[in-house]
Amino acid sequence: MEQEQQQDIQEPSRQDEERKDSQEPERKRRNWLSRILGGEVLQSRAVVKQIPLILLLCFYAIVLVYNRYKVEDLTKAKAEAQERNNYLREARIELQKRYQESIKISQIAEMLDSTGIGITAGPPYELKAED
Repeated sequence: MEQEQQQDIQEPSRQDEERKDSQEPERKRRNWLSRILGGEVLQSRAVVKQIPLILLLCFYAIVLVYNRYKVEDLTKAKAEAQERNNYLREARIELQKRYQESIKISQIAEMLDSTGIGITAGPPYELKAED
């Protein structure tokens, strides 16, 4: 009889332990969530030790974002400079063509002056032949 009483006493204690084990993870989850929301996690030693690393990572993130915007600005400036360069090349070619044409006209004028014909400033006129 004593053995039966001991078994009865042991059985409820086992059941209580099983209940405690099944309820314990739920309490831990709630406790863990409340610790995060309450800010206790930020005060723990593990997090306090890692503050320099966290600050370094934040600094790197800021530098990365800044660098990206800077590269975008430089890319836009480069594209604008290339457009201006192309425009200036076209303008130079056009001016060079005009200059070459003016050189040709002046060379022709010199050749005509040396022959005695000359260039007239007015419209062409008709030559009349004498009989």
